[in-house]
Amino acid sequence: MSRKINITRFGIHLFLWIILTFFLLYFIYDPHAAFLQQFVATLVVTGFTALPAYFSSKVLLPRLLYRKLIGKFIGALLLAALTNTVLTYFLAGAFYYELSGKSIFTRIAYIQFLFSFFFIINCTVIAVSSAIQIIIDRFGMEQQLHEVESEKVSTELAFLRAQINPHFLFNVLNTIYFQIYKDNSEARNSVEKLSEMLRYHLYDCNTDMIDISMELAYIENYVAVQQLRMEAGTDLQMKLPGDIGSFKIAPLLILPLVENAFKHISNFKDPSQNKLYITIYKEQDAQFVVNVVNTYNSLDHIEQLQNSSGLGLKNLERRLALLYPGKHSITRKRTENTYETTLKIQYYD
Repeated sequence: MSRKINITRFGIHLFLWIILTFFLLYFIYDPHAAFLQQFVATLVVTGFTALPAYFSSKVLLPRLLYRKLIGKFIGALLLAALTNTVLTYFLAGAFYYELSGKSIFTRIAYIQFLFSFFFIINCTVIAVSSAIQIIIDRFGMEQQLHEVESEKVSTELAFLRAQINPHFLFNVLNTIYFQIYKDNSEARNSVEKLSEMLRYHLYDCNTDMIDISMELAYIENYVAVQQLRMEAGTDLQMKLPGDIGSFKIAPLLILPLVENAFKHISNFKDPSQNKLYITIYKEQDAQFVVNVVNTYNSLDHIEQLQNSSGLGLKNLERRLALLYPGKHSITRKRTENTYETTLKIQYYD
């Protein structure tokens, strides 16, 4: 979200809280008590009122209302308003007593009036705060959709400009495949995997979302082709779940992580010390996880980073921000000679 939007939102919130403070002061003002003491007590009430307002807009909205759990959302709002009313009455009342020496626990009718008044104020503030957050979220979603559409158009144009080259390679690979002697199964298998990768780029990645099984098959082919250039004895492991289920993700999100690991893997003299582990699995609550660990040469790492633009990972982070806002995370962990990256994506069946 832009700095201008954040400043505007802060200004609106500040203005509304100032209005609420003077509104409360007007209704509970006692001309026989000191103004400053009442004003400070009113600020305390306003502060307590802010708690359920922000709790509802930041927690209850995304967890309940946006998931269409309307009944639970309304019940949670009423419970938050009631709980905060009790806390506000007793704590603010005790605070006011310490300042002025006057108790607000006098007549039953007065207690009922203040209790009902605070409850209505809490409900109103929660409703207004939630409405403002819904408007802000709606505006943010429209902005993100616009950015996604712009990004999609740019990607499609770039894809169309480059499409002739993959088509050419695809046809050439088919020719080479049939020119290889049938007894050379390894070479035929390698060409076939490379051909399947190109087919995936050309025909399967034209949609916004793709089944996870197709994405994983592409990664398997990519790893198999990369393994051809690795020195014999390299510790390369790829672990995939036996049954990951069927769900869709945006295509080519895993590739930049795997590609980066192959690019920066160490080249120790003992091949068994060069390690690359790829683990892909699914957690509860619809979390898809990709974990990639590779060894690297600590002496050459700085030079490698300087010569690397990191464009693939930057593009990945940009795509994730547009496609999975607030529903993904990338963590990186580096030790003396290992580098680990973990990607988590919240998906929906």
